[in-house]
Amino acid sequence: MKLRQGFSVFTLCLIFTSALFGCSEKKLSKLDMDDIRFAGFYSDYLLQSGIPAGDDVIVSALLDAAQLDTLLVRHTLSRERFTFKTQTYSRNPDLWRLVLLQVRENIRKKTVSAQ
Repeated sequence: MKLRQGFSVFTLCLIFTSALFGCSEKKLSKLDMDDIRFAGFYSDYLLQSGIPAGDDVIVSALLDAAQLDTLLVRHTLSRERFTFKTQTYSRNPDLWRLVLLQVRENIRKKTVSAQ
């Protein structure tokens, strides 16, 4: 009887340990299509809301609701999906970091192609 209990305890410990290692080594997958669309939206938003005024001075321009709606449509994001993704990013800083890296790359490409 003790051998059977020992085996059961060992098996449970093995399962528990595997679960802990599986959770701790969980790697982020690549961005999904919604993340890529969100990054595109956010890139355009940043480019449109910060206007270079010369001599490296940035003048901030607030976008109105119609301009925001136009950006959302251009990037095929609904307001509901936008809200859902922002909530997701607030709960998952690693995913938000990946989105920001994509935003940085988008802005770099757009500013290089505009020159």
